[in-house]
Amino acid sequence: MIHNSARTLLLAALLTVPLHGIHAQAPPIPVSDLSTPAATTDVNLPVYDIASVKPSDPSARGMRIMNTPDGFSCNNISLKTLIGNAYGIRQDQITGGPSWVDSSGFDVQAKVAGQDLEAYKKLTQRQRESLLQPLLADRFHLKLHHETKVLPEYDLVLAKGGSKLKPSAPFTPPPDAAKDPVAARRPGRMMMGPGTLQGQGIPMKTIANQLSYVLHYPVIDKTGLTGDFDFELKWRSDESGPPAASDDAGVSIFTAVQEQLGLKLQSTKGPVDTLVIDQAEKPSEN
Repeated sequence: MIHNSARTLLLAALLTVPLHGIHAQAPPIPVSDLSTPAATTDVNLPVYDIASVKPSDPSARGMRIMNTPDGFSCNNISLKTLIGNAYGIRQDQITGGPSWVDSSGFDVQAKVAGQDLEAYKKLTQRQRESLLQPLLADRFHLKLHHETKVLPEYDLVLAKGGSKLKPSAPFTPPPDAAKDPVAARRPGRMMMGPGTLQGQGIPMKTIANQLSYVLHYPVIDKTGLTGDFDFELKWRSDESGPPAASDDAGVSIFTAVQEQLGLKLQSTKGPVDTLVIDQAEKPSEN
């Protein structure tokens, strides 16, 4: 059974880091394309040539979502999570639709083939994720629209005394990096649990994204820090269940960020892009 806190942090990872075999009960999460650039409109994206979408086994408890060498695979993942992954947006920025979009799990297997496979290998991580968009529209009859709302958010800035983040060791790309753009990017790892977040080789943008999921509001990186960092963050979990086992378990996320990372979360407001689900239908099994 996945603890509520662990489930929240796991789903955060699914939307903010590349997915190379993420399992609900296997905490080390490999990361290789942490910048997740937006999918561009001037690239001819391939389409999934083979796709299967079906409801998950109702008794399933674990979650799995991953990129494969030729496509995408997931088990027991909600449509809301799939939308977030496809559009590069957090789940709390998605509204509307029937209640099952957040409660029902689905198994998806999708692959590209033939000439599409070579084009697929050249895509950025974000572009690969965007290939889910036409698949969701086709199988779920999904219709969405964007809305910009002025919502609370946080600026992540340097605290008095400066950053306490540890710069990661220099990264040397492997010899075959010229043939594989993904291999040329620094690999990173994150481990998450109730009231805990650890990372190695993580840029500030991804750290801010992870804090967004903890706070349920956008966190904007305004630290000015560049490069990749190793860090460990522990705070009091506000969800049900026991707090993280550490001397720092009793502090709030705000205090933890300031004392342990040398950063500060400043409350503000700003325009936030949201997605509204206008239509969604459960797919027929195939």
